[in-house]
Amino acid sequence: MIRTIEQNKLELLWRLVQKPGRYTGGEWNEQKKDPEKVRFKMVLAFPEVYEIGLSYLGQKILYHLVNAHPEFMAERVYAPWVDFEQELRKRNIPLYSLENKIPLAEFDLIGFSLLYELNYSNVLTILELGQVPLLVEERTLQHPLVVAGGPAALNPEPLADFMDLFVFGDGEEIIFKIINRYLKVKGQVKSREELLRSFTDLRGVYVPRFYRPQKTERSHLLIPVPAPGFPEKIIKNVLFPLEKAAPPEKVVVPNIRSVFDRLQLEVARGCPQNCRFCQATVLYFPYRERSLAQTVSSSYQGLKETGYEDLSFNALSVGDYGFLERAIENILPYLEENKISVSLPSLRPGKLSRKIVEDIVKIRKTGFTLVPEAGSERLRAIINKKISDQELLEAARYAFENGWRLLKLYFMIGLPGEKAEDLKAIIQLIGELVELGKKILGTAPGINLSVSSFIPKPHTPFQWVAMNEEKLLLEKQAYIKSNIRRWKKVELKEHPVKISILEAVFSRGDRRLGAVLREAHAQGARFDGWLDMFRQDAWEKAFDRTGVDYRQYLQAISPEAALPWDLVETGLKKSYLLDELKAAASEQFTPGCGERNCGQCLACLWPEYKLSVNDTMNIPAPVVRAKKVTPGRDSQIFRYRAAYQKEGLARFISHNDLLDHLERAFRRAEIKMVFSQGYHPKMLISHGPALPLGAGAKAEILEFQSYEVLRRDEFLKRINACLPSGIRFSGLKMCSQFDRPIFQDIEQVVYSLDLNDPIISEKVPGRDKQEEALTVLPPEYQEKVKVKLENTRLIFFVQFEAQKPIRIQEVIEKMLGVKNSVYALTREYLVFKDGTDSRAL
Repeated sequence: MIRTIEQNKLELLWRLVQKPGRYTGGEWNEQKKDPEKVRFKMVLAFPEVYEIGLSYLGQKILYHLVNAHPEFMAERVYAPWVDFEQELRKRNIPLYSLENKIPLAEFDLIGFSLLYELNYSNVLTILELGQVPLLVEERTLQHPLVVAGGPAALNPEPLADFMDLFVFGDGEEIIFKIINRYLKVKGQVKSREELLRSFTDLRGVYVPRFYRPQKTERSHLLIPVPAPGFPEKIIKNVLFPLEKAAPPEKVVVPNIRSVFDRLQLEVARGCPQNCRFCQATVLYFPYRERSLAQTVSSSYQGLKETGYEDLSFNALSVGDYGFLERAIENILPYLEENKISVSLPSLRPGKLSRKIVEDIVKIRKTGFTLVPEAGSERLRAIINKKISDQELLEAARYAFENGWRLLKLYFMIGLPGEKAEDLKAIIQLIGELVELGKKILGTAPGINLSVSSFIPKPHTPFQWVAMNEEKLLLEKQAYIKSNIRRWKKVELKEHPVKISILEAVFSRGDRRLGAVLREAHAQGARFDGWLDMFRQDAWEKAFDRTGVDYRQYLQAISPEAALPWDLVETGLKKSYLLDELKAAASEQFTPGCGERNCGQCLACLWPEYKLSVNDTMNIPAPVVRAKKVTPGRDSQIFRYRAAYQKEGLARFISHNDLLDHLERAFRRAEIKMVFSQGYHPKMLISHGPALPLGAGAKAEILEFQSYEVLRRDEFLKRINACLPSGIRFSGLKMCSQFDRPIFQDIEQVVYSLDLNDPIISEKVPGRDKQEEALTVLPPEYQEKVKVKLENTRLIFFVQFEAQKPIRIQEVIEKMLGVKNSVYALTREYLVFKDGTDSRAL
């Protein structure tokens, strides 16, 4: 029998924390299975907060694939913010999965996605709160397998003490091999060691328990050496062709706004550009493109399944995707019809055609980002970033001419070969962009400037170089800051140098860092990538108490030295990386993969990589057309008023998040809505007064405009089939031209307060003998609020004032002395000026 945590118990915790929607589950497209009816249960763990973790495409892919198997179950867990962590510890409640509220220790496998080294302290938090022993050696057969994959896993040694298995490369196929192997051997093995040994023959799987860190000549780093019979190299997994795994279409739509709150569709994996600083190019190597047909089909279906208002084509260099213009052209009619924008992150200026820009702005303008990385063309040659100043200025010209008034620019400081003139070139380029914007726009454009410190990453040509010292990096930051003050609309976002240094240490670290991590976590290290959370003192104590000098991990490394991450076979020869390091020293560009055919990198020798990208160019793609032509300005528009409920899990989301859910439900229901005009079209929906987070509602009101004639029963059937848990529509009426807008028509708002709720009963004992006291209003509210007692509820009739609405929580606090009463509150209905109310719709 699988143990779960009672939701009633959890709801009391959710009341005590900010953003409780992080912990409730119940999202649209959540896949919730009966854990008693599956053979294998895994939880996908992301060591960051919910709204960041839900944006990670890799977890979405595995969630979709595993749950598509009828006998397997995948659920999710994210790092709890410190307030929720404290509440769990205080009550000894284990961290649980979002879907079925199952404690982590109950799963067969916990799978971590590692994207960022500064999430490592959160990995320990998740394990500890999940009541799973931190160290591999402390676990028994009764504990789940703890597995890690993702970009940061390709230097596994800093986390080797905590992970049973590491998985290198693409996860779509290897995950099922691990599951099937587990099911085959679990009932046969007699020890944890025997269980782990059974996975060592799987390609791309590293079991650090069978490797011992040793000191070698020419290296200050500890190198993992295999026990007899175990492989010296672990070859990463590669999915080829990319179409073997279709993009997930029914992705989870988050309860609260996430960092990348849009439909993300991976159009290519890897990158053909080979920038020398970029670790992702190597990790996702070789470069693979998705077919045009699958891209268009999955875009269309994914938007229908999610209701998102933004589509993002994702790739490390999306401009190199061979079908980009054709894909946008194919999906554009549907995007225009439904006012869905398209985003193209990581688009290189040289690949930005005027047609792409014109197609994008047909719907709405999204962010416009340029990533020069370095200020001068000389330094760009060193890092193999093939962008000229002319291409950057031309891309900016496209943007300004099409109405963009804000650019985002990304640079790095501390790059190999950087000189003072390279920093000056950053300032000069910003100045040219400002002047170009003034010339086209008539006013200075806004520029959001992001400057980060270069970190030499494993598996790149720069893995051997030293990182700039902290003092030097701070001087470079100060130089840029002082020289951009002349432009009022240029805003600088700096990445703290101390945080970058810690990231570099764990990027190029060895197994000694495991003890440092444990100590820092014990000292309170959490969310180390967050400036306001970073605990420098905790890390200083950890390095001091473990006797590890972090500075040695920032030094230059001899090219002849063995490296901890050498055990991973990425597909790129070490000799190739060394040749690229020499090319950097000579300030020479290296052609991208699409511009050469040398076989130097081994890709052509891999059996999976036999199909040329060009072979997929002729695969036909359907032209997606909207079902109806967008009505013209003379088309008839109908105004409706609808009533809905917000109860259960939906009480734990904010008003703004609720508005997102409602708009996406209208999209999923394919109701032909009317939008505003201009660059940022908005769905024409008017809402009643905002409901505070935590309060329920039985008959909320909204008004919307549509080109459709909607019948009540038809509308309720369509819309309610497209709503997440806790939100349901109950009524609809077509408005006449004489009906006032919502805010002008509301006369009164009616609330109920549950006196049995723990928040209230704790503060107001013996209420059955205090009827008179319970219904006495403070003097300042007596003319505008009426109250009466009905059984175990107080009913409040509050006069509505649009300009300065009365906050019911303040009324209750002054009456009863109860703060934060929202979770005991329900908005029962709204009364209109003609005497009817929202229950009658």
